Amino acid sequence: MSCAARVTMHRAIAAWLTERPWRAAVAIAFCGALSQLLPPFTLLAGAIPVLSALRFDARVGVLVAAIGATSASWIVHALAPTVMPGTFAGIALMFFGPLALGLLLKRTGSLNLSFQMAVLATGALLAVVHVMLADPVAVWTPVLNQLLDSMQAAGFTIEGDRQAVVARWAQSMWGALGAFALATVFGSMLLGRWWDTLLRAPGAFGAEYRNLRLGIALGVTITVVFVLALVTDSALISALAWVAFVALAFQGLAAAHRSRAGGRLNRGWLAAIYVLLVVPLSMMLTMLVLAAWGFADNWLRPRRPASL
Repeated sequence: MSCAARVTMHRAIAAWLTERPWRAAVAIAFCGALSQLLPPFTLLAGAIPVLSALRFDARVGVLVAAIGATSASWIVHALAPTVMPGTFAGIALMFFGPLALGLLLKRTGSLNLSFQMAVLATGALLAVVHVMLADPVAVWTPVLNQLLDSMQAAGFTIEGDRQAVVARWAQSMWGALGAFALATVFGSMLLGRWWDTLLRAPGAFGAEYRNLRLGIALGVTITVVFVLALVTDSALISALAWVAFVALAFQGLAAAHRSRAGGRLNRGWLAAIYVLLVVPLSMMLTMLVLAAWGFADNWLRPRRPASL
């Protein structure tokens, strides 16, 4: 599908969703249910409340998000034999997190501020988790043991010391979860914002996204987090490093789009980046390259007075 065809398709989706408020409610009920079965629908479901809030008002956005969260929670309750503590809070975050960022964007007009607040909020949530739980790493041990039991029952072979494998995975689980939450929540907000600009001001979203930047304060904080992650064994610092990695990848992707707009990057290379991001075998390496690009861009791009 060509770029123009994709834009036309998404404009039609946004127009259909906002022509009648009840359409967004129906769509998010459907996407909310599928989000627990097919992960890509999580991104779509989170974008619908953002579009509703930007096109209508906060009340409509909250109502649509509540319908989606309820639908997703019902599927989990109906299908899952056991539900992990915090599951429903995580579902609420996936629907109300993008909405909160969208409302901040609507109030301030700054996509950059929404990005910075998303990174700060994710880091703050991880800090709260590590303060509230006596041993946040140990929370994952029974879950991972159950997962390994299921894998072995299915015929998979676990090489090496099982307890060592569980310990390594448990150490990174909160960070991986935080990174996934940031990618999903902010990604949903970006999709909702794009839909909104396709109807209101085509082309405006590209200019907004190309200027994405962490800023000086967050740039210094992330640098310190990476240094501490190398010299300490702190579970919290390790988790924050995961979030910082995803945040820099977002900025690196914005830098790639800026290079494309400036004629320094071929459209084919930009398309290749997106393809590599969705291929499991190349995803992490591509994100590493984007994160390095984002880190350099944050410090080397000429600063604007509005940057934090």
